[in-house]
Amino acid sequence: MLVYFKVGNFKSIKDPVVINFAATAISEHQESNVFEKGKDDLLKTVLLYGPNAGGKSKILDAFLLYRRLVLNSVLRHSTSRIAVEAFLLNVDTAKQPSLFEAEFIINRRKYRYGFEAYKSHIQKEWLLEVKATTTSSIFLRLEQNFKIDFKTFQNAEGLENKCSENVLFLSAADQWNVPLAKQIYGWFHGTHTIRGLDDLDRNKSSNSRTNRLFESPKYRKAINQMMKHADLGIKSIDVLKEESGDQTVVIDGTRYKLASSGPQDKVIAKHDVYDNAGNVVGEEDFGMDVQESDGTRKFYNMLGAILYAIKNGHLVIIDEIDARFHTLLTKAIIKLFNSEIVKSGAQLFAVCHDASVMDNDLLRRDQIYIVEKDNFSSTKVVNLVEYKSARKETPLAKNYLEGKYGGIPFIENLENFLMNDEE
Repeated sequence: MLVYFKVGNFKSIKDPVVINFAATAISEHQESNVFEKGKDDLLKTVLLYGPNAGGKSKILDAFLLYRRLVLNSVLRHSTSRIAVEAFLLNVDTAKQPSLFEAEFIINRRKYRYGFEAYKSHIQKEWLLEVKATTTSSIFLRLEQNFKIDFKTFQNAEGLENKCSENVLFLSAADQWNVPLAKQIYGWFHGTHTIRGLDDLDRNKSSNSRTNRLFESPKYRKAINQMMKHADLGIKSIDVLKEESGDQTVVIDGTRYKLASSGPQDKVIAKHDVYDNAGNVVGEEDFGMDVQESDGTRKFYNMLGAILYAIKNGHLVIIDEIDARFHTLLTKAIIKLFNSEIVKSGAQLFAVCHDASVMDNDLLRRDQIYIVEKDNFSSTKVVNLVEYKSARKETPLAKNYLEGKYGGIPFIENLENFLMNDEE
């Protein structure tokens, strides 16, 4: 479970910002939106709101890069560049490393892991175990100098000499079978990411996680129930595997035969067919990739990650969660995580633009962050619970759209720029 995520000096983020999943001492939705993990009360959902270009997606980008470097750092060769991007609109930060850190709970133990990195090398790296009253270091790294607690980080002896300057020590330790590193690596690997409208790519949908889970009877039943009851007009779903067949290409007048690319998934959505009296007289198969709407395809493709995360207690990160969705469907997805009925340790971390989702009946105030840029074009975040004007009974969406919390665009009257020129 994620406790917090911190990032600094990355893309539009100058000073470190912290997204906190630790619940504050407010009373609303305690039974549904908060779960206990040991002595910690953690939020099931956190949403980022703010204007376009305010930096919401950059915060998610930061977590995705943080995760990707942990998972793939060890695969890079000695001359590979690290994909960090410093805040370039300040003369000092442009020359400083980017910072990434998170605190998370695995098997009832709380860890804090982070690093500072330039494009060329890892400047600092640390793994700490956080206890009730103390914090102990498991390993500390300053460039290529390491201090390691080998009693806790077992099987890591001599590994510091095998770790390149552009590779994370945690990633290297996983490759060399350090038990604790493998546990932490597994936590990062279990995080699911959905990048807004990217999941509408017709070339990706045939290989979606939802298709793979459909092979399991328990997931197949859940997917069908979700699709049927989301008011999409779909009676049921089926996934067929079809041989793509041999293909040919013509080069300089010569025809070449290409080998079969193997079976392809074809998602079929079954719809009722009616007579003029409104009676069901049959059913029609629609191809998901061809005949269904963008919103329907996006919902189907998201379902796999969402259902798997809820059943296994994983973190899901979604950019543009509301894109192509009706407000009520977006709320229904969030309610899957903020549920008193569904017992799960799953968490949702998402960007949202739909102010109607900022609903007192759905969310706690500490589940909403306002993201915007300051006078130096740097991204800042404020938790809604910090506003004195945002009380338990306050109409949050109304106040947000009225600009009482910031984080809204100030758009000039665009009609003025299309006025007929008197000349």
